[in-house]
Amino acid sequence: MKDLIAMLLCAVVFLVIPLDTRAEGRCPPGQYPVGGQGVLGCAPIPGYGNQGVGAPSAPAPNGRWGKTWGAFAESVSSGLVGVSVGEMSKDEAEQVALKRCASEGDRDCEISFSYENQCAAIAHPSSGKGRAHVASAATEEEAFSIAIAKCIDTGGGKCVRFYSDCSKPVFIPY
Repeated sequence: MKDLIAMLLCAVVFLVIPLDTRAEGRCPPGQYPVGGQGVLGCAPIPGYGNQGVGAPSAPAPNGRWGKTWGAFAESVSSGLVGVSVGEMSKDEAEQVALKRCASEGDRDCEISFSYENQCAAIAHPSSGKGRAHVASAATEEEAFSIAIAKCIDTGGGKCVRFYSDCSKPVFIPY
């Protein structure tokens, strides 16, 4: 019993008596000891607390991410297709696709699909008859899978891959 009381008394003494300890030796918080051979001092820890004069700050942005667009134009009479990819606006992408479709000789080209910051694919019936089927997704493979499924679902029979590409965001420096 005396041992138990002695142990409790020791525990209370250690809890009540403050012990002066410093994590960085004899230096205040945010500093570390420097020196040697009888010359001692404290130096600030770089970036400690990120406060005050000379504290490091977040880097300033030096640009932004811009969208890019792609489009498909298709001739109503012949099924010829004009494509664009990587254009900076939807209107620009559609104009380029229409011009490319028209350059094949058809004047009845219409925009069939526009997309931004993703991949797109075209599949069409292997017979060559019928319209092209377009889809977009995160990857070219996913886009092809969707386009081929659309083609088959609309009675295209066996469908083949025709075209794919990705319009990815671009970094525009300030």
